[in-house]
Amino acid sequence: MNATEHDEPIEEGAPMMNTEMQTDLLHVQQSEAVLNSAPEPAPSPDEALRLPDDESDMPPSPVATLSRAEAVERLRQGLPLRNVRIERMVFQGEFPKPVRLERVVLVRPFFERASFLDEVTMTHCTIDRMRFGHASTFAKGWNLKGSTLVHSCIRAVTVAGPLRCDNLKTRGRLLVDAARFEAPVRFWEARFDGWVEFKDVQFAECADFRSLHANEGFVLVSCRFRKDFLFRGATVCKKWEADRSRFEGLLDLSKAKLHDFVYLENIEQGPEQRFAFQNAVVERLLVRTDQLENRLAGERSGNHGQAMAEYGLLKRVFEGLHRYEQEDWAFYRFKVNQRRCRPHSWRRPWSELARFFDWLLLDRGCGYGTNPMRAVAAALVMMLAFALIYMIGIERLHVDHAPFEGPATSLPNRLMIGLTTSVAAFTSGFGDLRDVARGGIMNVFLIVESLLGTLLWGLFIVAFSRKVIR
Repeated sequence: MNATEHDEPIEEGAPMMNTEMQTDLLHVQQSEAVLNSAPEPAPSPDEALRLPDDESDMPPSPVATLSRAEAVERLRQGLPLRNVRIERMVFQGEFPKPVRLERVVLVRPFFERASFLDEVTMTHCTIDRMRFGHASTFAKGWNLKGSTLVHSCIRAVTVAGPLRCDNLKTRGRLLVDAARFEAPVRFWEARFDGWVEFKDVQFAECADFRSLHANEGFVLVSCRFRKDFLFRGATVCKKWEADRSRFEGLLDLSKAKLHDFVYLENIEQGPEQRFAFQNAVVERLLVRTDQLENRLAGERSGNHGQAMAEYGLLKRVFEGLHRYEQEDWAFYRFKVNQRRCRPHSWRRPWSELARFFDWLLLDRGCGYGTNPMRAVAAALVMMLAFALIYMIGIERLHVDHAPFEGPATSLPNRLMIGLTTSVAAFTSGFGDLRDVARGGIMNVFLIVESLLGTLLWGLFIVAFSRKVIR
């Protein structure tokens, strides 16, 4: 029997399919069958606990669902809750025993006059649209470590114990309003994906916001910090504002990365309030010089190297904002701290001498080029000082004609001769006065005054030109 007897007839005009094409087609059909029959991968724990902004689009949750009545009953008995989902749970009344929730999904929880007498722990939980009614209290602290807050509002709460928000994450806006924290607050390495606002909040102890990351803005409105406020190493992508907030301790922005405007002009400062800007990354810092005067923590503690770096940062910020008077102030303070941090010792007398002339000529003389009028004032003081010397030693000067009647040693003549000699030496130099003095000591004074006059007028020209050109 021929093999072609059982083959189906081939339609006229149809293309012929060889053996290789038939084999490839068979492999493709087998692969599609395997893919269609393979089960879908199980969702990860993070995807299973993820809550969308719209509750109607909530995917099926792999955790067990617990009724709010049963959840409240278990919490009042001091039993922990783990890996459950609770919708519209109401925390109301007194909870005498510890409240412990771990990896719990809370949807629209509501706190109404809740009084937690023991610790409250909500670690690695997902809390969606948390709301507060009348005042609630946490007697021994509130732990939200590793939890995720979605569009939450914390209002009218008093936390007597520590507030722990390490590695906290937020989605959407977070508002903390009319709250009081009587123990240390810690937001170490928290991550905020929406705007963060603290309004009318009182921090009785240290507020630790170090190393947090805010993708939007960070706003403090009418808050009060009785101890240190630490924002060291934090990152804010949009504005950082502290409007009408009062700081009593250290406001630490060291190593912070603030990419937009930083508003500090409207803050209130306590008598011991201090700033720290060491190694901060900031270009738009809005602050006044009177707020910074004698308030840098490094300068007040005697760490002039740190203060020098901070004033250098402020100088660059003021220059970028075209605030040239404030730039001059920051540059002057930079040079003062640079002088103070240089090593010096009486075992090396030249170091003390260089330090003295740095202070006399550059600092007092012209404010390191920032104040030309200071050079004029210093010139007047020097001329009067040398005039007094010439008055006392008038017998050692050649006087051809006395300005007034009477001997050259009379008081009016002493005054006039001393002043004219001092002004001539300071402004004209020593060239025209080489034959004025009789003794060697008086020539030394004339030489010194001539040198000081030349240097000081040179500094005046530099400082004045810098003001005019800029």
